[in-house]
Amino acid sequence: MTSFAVVNVFGLEKTWVEWGILTTIIGSLSLAASPAIEQVMDYADEVEFRYLANAFAGGVKNVQMRATLQPIDRQSDMVTVDGMTFRLLPKNDSQAGQPYALKGGATDLANLSSQDCGALFNALTGQSYWLENDLRPKAFTRPQPLVRAIVAKDKGIRSSPYCRFERPVRAGFWGDDSSATLARHVFAYYPASGRVEVLRKTGEVK
Repeated sequence: MTSFAVVNVFGLEKTWVEWGILTTIIGSLSLAASPAIEQVMDYADEVEFRYLANAFAGGVKNVQMRATLQPIDRQSDMVTVDGMTFRLLPKNDSQAGQPYALKGGATDLANLSSQDCGALFNALTGQSYWLENDLRPKAFTRPQPLVRAIVAKDKGIRSSPYCRFERPVRAGFWGDDSSATLARHVFAYYPASGRVEVLRKTGEVK
């Protein structure tokens, strides 16, 4: 029997050469489809992160609305929503100020810390976080949460601190850990205005 012998698989008679050609065609089609699959996964990952940013923004608005509609502790500008007590910026006209920390956190915006940002993120989204300067021994004995909380401040004497939340690209539901260290999704929360924006890694608005 030569290399060109006929084989019968699944009722189909093909020579080894024809099977080789068919395999090559299927492999080529798979390679051609790979970029499209990558694009779909990247898009899904970005949509998932934007959903997280929108959930945070919705939480901020909910706290502010509840503080506007219900009596709050005007002396300390705090309000309790769903069992969590938030510190608010001073009242603006008839609307309550934006939340910037929890009860045990910074007593004014100027002293905002990454811990305050992380605690606020957890309270508003239910998601865990980690801090770059977390040096507690236990912090390194367990898998790190995906989102890192950072406090940042733009250049300028009068600029107010704000929160940045970073997550590696493709680290969410659609993640494969292939580019976890190469790029990040970022969104920022500016307590002074209540604005939430999805940013590029370098900081500009997407």
